Amino acid sequence: MKRYLKIVFIIVISFIFNIKLVSASTNTNIRTDSNYLINDWIEVNDSNRNNILTTPAVDAKEKIYDFADLYDDEEEKLLYNKVNSYINSYNMDLVIVTIDKNNKASPMEYADDFYDYNDFGISSNRDGVLFLIDMQTREIYMSTTGTAIDMYNDYRIDEALDKVYQYMTDQDYYEGTSDYIEIIGDYAEAGFPKNNSSYGKGSFNPVVVSIVFSAIVTAIIMGILISKNKLVRKATTAEEYLNKESVNIKSISDVLISSNTTRHKIERSSGGGSSTHSGSSGGSHGGGGHGF
Repeated sequence: MKRYLKIVFIIVISFIFNIKLVSASTNTNIRTDSNYLINDWIEVNDSNRNNILTTPAVDAKEKIYDFADLYDDEEEKLLYNKVNSYINSYNMDLVIVTIDKNNKASPMEYADDFYDYNDFGISSNRDGVLFLIDMQTREIYMSTTGTAIDMYNDYRIDEALDKVYQYMTDQDYYEGTSDYIEIIGDYAEAGFPKNNSSYGKGSFNPVVVSIVFSAIVTAIIMGILISKNKLVRKATTAEEYLNKESVNIKSISDVLISSNTTRHKIERSSGGGSSTHSGSSGGSHGGGGHGF
């Protein structure tokens, strides 16, 4: 009997231990007024103290924080590998967060705070992206920081979220997240948008130079042609050009019988810059959201 109880005890302990391993990405530490668990660049004040204390403190190495339990073990491992492949390829951090309860004012605030008050970001600019699935507000949100703000302008953010939100509606969270990582990876592979706000800083833009040069050459040629064109006599009225015997003028009026309006979808340009805002930490972020 004792031996049987011992075996049962071992099985139960093993089961509990395995559950803990599965939930490793949801392990959090407690922030207190004596230890906020934040980086040195953040200044604590009355306006952001509550934001800090209500933000989960996590291990920044885990990258996948599935608080809403949307992925199974195998899916979480696959996403983790994809995230690290993105980080190694493009030198920008990538964080995936799912929640079923949002204790912040909005998905944007939750995403920004989670990124800022944990040790995320590459280089002193804290370059990186956070992708949030908020099950309470039914919204996906993409927050960008550092050079990722310029890499993912408003157009690219909208396009990425437009392409994956249907997965979330269909409750196919793994495929949606996996596809999202591939999409932002493709954008990073293509490089910075050429007409983004950061493009051409500190260097000549070859397109602008070409346009200006062409305009100057055209103006010079037109000036030469005009100076050589001398009219024999200046016409003063339109009648001088009219052969009155060959013209028969009739009065015609238009009557509106019916009206019909045709609407066409105008495709958005890939151009445009990145809208930015300040998080509660004082850090700058880009970003955008999409309901599902």
